Amino acid sequence: MIRTACRYILIILLSTLSSLYLFEYFLVYSAKNIEQNKAKIFEEENGKKYESRSKIVVFNELKKKNPKLTSTLVPKHFAISSKQKVIPLGGLSKSKTLHCNENGYFSIFESDRYGFNNPDNEWDNEEIEFFLVGDSFTIGECVNRPYDFGSVLRKLSKKSVLNLGYSSNGPMLQFAALKEYLDENVNNILWFYFEDNDLQDLNDTMNSKILNSYLDNKEFSQSLRSKQKEIDIIVEKTVKEHLKYFQSREEKKKKNQILRFIRLDKTKDKLKVLLNNNNKKEKFNKEVFLKFKKILEHSKILAEKNNTELYFIYLPSYQRFSKFGFDGDLNQRDELISMVKSLDIKIIDVFTEIEKKEIDYKSLFPFGSYGHYNIKGYDEISKIIYDKTLNK
Repeated sequence: MIRTACRYILIILLSTLSSLYLFEYFLVYSAKNIEQNKAKIFEEENGKKYESRSKIVVFNELKKKNPKLTSTLVPKHFAISSKQKVIPLGGLSKSKTLHCNENGYFSIFESDRYGFNNPDNEWDNEEIEFFLVGDSFTIGECVNRPYDFGSVLRKLSKKSVLNLGYSSNGPMLQFAALKEYLDENVNNILWFYFEDNDLQDLNDTMNSKILNSYLDNKEFSQSLRSKQKEIDIIVEKTVKEHLKYFQSREEKKKKNQILRFIRLDKTKDKLKVLLNNNNKKEKFNKEVFLKFKKILEHSKILAEKNNTELYFIYLPSYQRFSKFGFDGDLNQRDELISMVKSLDIKIIDVFTEIEKKEIDYKSLFPFGSYGHYNIKGYDEISKIIYDKTLNK
């Protein structure tokens, strides 16, 4: 009886283990197949070699030709650190900055005097038509200038545009950017809201003492414009630390390919994503929503005081169109839009506009799949935003 039970347990264990390794092999094979398909599409359309190398490998190669090359680093990193005395809102100033790869190449931009993705002379214009705040979509994740929102709006309006977006910036950091860098010469503020993770970014930074000071004290400022040398020192040091970490990870990755398969790394990563999505399906609590409402209230007051029009740009994610994998932010669309309307803030709902125009949503994303927008995506959405602001 005991032997039979042990035999069954052993069979179950072996079957489970075999299934897990078959699934791991499937994930490894699928990832390679997807990359090969992307490479084929990219090379056929562009006549250039598809970039499959990791960021750290590309960075090290480019660094040999340009010793001053730097990399992007999310300001949220500083916001969630209790030890931080200054929270930079941009990257390293006036530097060639390696960004990311979703379209078959690594995007690179020359940062302006405050570390943002703008031609530096934009700050010298007497009048600014559009002042952008937002996250990775706003900065123009994984496309080069002149294909990001700021550049396309600059071309459409033939006027000056300042883009203060940065990766992982949530509402707390966006408001801080307004307080620090908004001038009286701005005609329109474009507040970009990305439905997939902005509430999560807000939740992550809600306890920042410095960021809360912007809300609690209308006179508060970090005086970041006058601290760019200090900011550059902080950012450069942190970027080096992060690159060192990724270099170490890259070396381990090369050495441990077989070990990674034995450890079922891809299977575990997939499970983590599923678990995180399940956790996100719970609605964010009232505290997060009330904080967001307070931030938008203060932003509206700041805009009115500045005689500037404020627009709330609702950016849809790939999941919104594909109707797959909705998480907590996505499920709160109606509640959020209702809240913005209650504040009498103008809304440009990009999702609705794309559906009205019957644009193929897959054509807006890298290789028709999940990610940030591609060149066409940034272009089409910029046109929607520009047309809507013309018809105030």
